[in-house]
Amino acid sequence: MGEIKPFWIRIASLGNIKYRNTIMHLFRLNLKESIFALLFFMSSIFSFAEPFLAPNDPFIRHEIRLLGDEGGFDGLQNSWPLDLGRLSSGLQESAYNSELLDNRLSDESNSGFSPIYTTLGIADDRVTARGFGPEPRSSFATNASVSWMNDRFATKLSLNAFYAMETDWKGRAEEGFALDGSYIAARLGNWSASFGKQERWWGPGWDGSLILSTNGRPIPAISIDRRIPESFENKWLSWIGPWSFHSFIGRMEEERTVPNPYLWGMRGEVKPAILGGLEIGFFRMVQLGGDDRPEGFSTWVDAFLSQDNYGANTGNNNLSNEPGNQLAGIDLRWKVFDAPIALYGQIVGEDEDKFLPNCLMFQYGIEGWHKFDDSTLRIFVEYADLTSYWWTDDPRTRNITYGHHIYNDGYRYRGRPIGHWADQDSQILSFGGVLQTENEIGWGTIIRTGKLNEDGTGITSSVSASTLTDYFSLDIFNSRSYQAYELSVNTSFGWESLKPAGGKTDEGLAGYLTLTRAF
Repeated sequence: MGEIKPFWIRIASLGNIKYRNTIMHLFRLNLKESIFALLFFMSSIFSFAEPFLAPNDPFIRHEIRLLGDEGGFDGLQNSWPLDLGRLSSGLQESAYNSELLDNRLSDESNSGFSPIYTTLGIADDRVTARGFGPEPRSSFATNASVSWMNDRFATKLSLNAFYAMETDWKGRAEEGFALDGSYIAARLGNWSASFGKQERWWGPGWDGSLILSTNGRPIPAISIDRRIPESFENKWLSWIGPWSFHSFIGRMEEERTVPNPYLWGMRGEVKPAILGGLEIGFFRMVQLGGDDRPEGFSTWVDAFLSQDNYGANTGNNNLSNEPGNQLAGIDLRWKVFDAPIALYGQIVGEDEDKFLPNCLMFQYGIEGWHKFDDSTLRIFVEYADLTSYWWTDDPRTRNITYGHHIYNDGYRYRGRPIGHWADQDSQILSFGGVLQTENEIGWGTIIRTGKLNEDGTGITSSVSASTLTDYFSLDIFNSRSYQAYELSVNTSFGWESLKPAGGKTDEGLAGYLTLTRAF
């Protein structure tokens, strides 16, 4: 692969109170006001951060992961969006050449205005399961996006229109316009700061992430990220290997039991030099504030120090000053020596007990890969257990996953979990694979089976009624590019079945078609 030069910028005006106030005010505007405010803000300040690879293409992810497993990429891979600087800086000489990745890097590294990309998507009425992929969020959707960058700054404006948006777990339907995918960003040394509605994925899983996935729509947020995961130069710390840190603060929607709470995410990750192909991530998520809830400095400090769960842990029924809701955990991925096999897993605690995660949920999997003359193959088996009561029969541990006694809408945004798509008290086994050819044609399949809301009680979740539901789905998907026409096509076709205990089975064909063209 050719050398990709990193981009260098400086920003002098980010600390200006005018711009800080503009950013925070955007969280409180309605959609129409936000469009005009964002356009004004983008015309007022331009600062640069390298473009991002969004977490919506399993074939690109497969190629990057294959490069890493074959020694062609030594960077960290389990936090998305993936900064292009991280990718380009980590590329090494490799016998494996990826035409798909080469073209993507070329497209993303051009200066000036990008072409205007338009997308048309048609889907089945319901998309229950969303893994690491381009699954649409409505029966009919259109999108137009344009980005601009040079060696000093970059920004993207993405306008979306939805029709026949799926109904959320409260029976609310959502249609209209959104700025999903839009962002502005700035580079501060080896750090990037951004504001926008970017998709995020934290963790090594393919079918889901327990802590942060693309299952729900992106949350408007301010974020800071370490761009290039360089190792410490100090000889006492160099053993840590490449490391990175990510944090964002987002504002959730108004239509909640507690309107407009904040969501604060933090993730650190390392790749210890002494442990070979092991990548480890540590993370915390905090839900706090909101209308009529404390949002002062002490609240943020208490949340950071895990001084919450007053009512749950102390028996104190006065919850007026409780900081918020927390989740924390760890994930890892380990390439097994020289074998074409990797093991991965994630553990998340829904609550905290004496500064340690409690009410645990798990995800673990195994993946393997193989190179043919003109194509590459990856298969995986993945299991997720979101019951949190697997280790005890204590009824108090049921209906806890993604729930909270103050934030009754829980760890969800616009009706869908921010973490794993299976939602509360579920157990899902997934088997899948992707095949990428040298002519940018990709094929994939995934089979899912398990139980939703395994204990049969609690809320009506985003994927099942308040009863035990047997779930099965089979999807075959394809990605194809037509360079001569500047057109890409994504298709999916399969079968889905939901069988609630004592209820009527809901099953049938499911699929989607998306067309993206550059003008």
